[in-house]
Amino acid sequence: MNISQTAVTNAVNLAFFMVNLSRRLLRDFRRDHHPQFSILDLKACYRAVKYVDEVIKLLPQKPEPIFISRILNQVANLGAIHSVSVTDISPE
Repeated sequence: MNISQTAVTNAVNLAFFMVNLSRRLLRDFRRDHHPQFSILDLKACYRAVKYVDEVIKLLPQKPEPIFISRILNQVANLGAIHSVSVTDISPE
């Protein structure tokens, strides 16, 4: 619970920043991939990138990039409302 003025100000600024960032990312995805792309689709894509990246770190040998791309697309579409290829987002 934020009770000091600085903590409340920081929380509000962070919330506004996250709204602005998500709107910008959403606009880019709608332009490049799918006009009906939603916030839930955006969250599913970035969650998939994180999950796939963490699972690949656990593997003894890193798979081929094409295989990683297929896995990423499949995992991203699990939680997405509108199926879309997420080839522009890849685990580092």
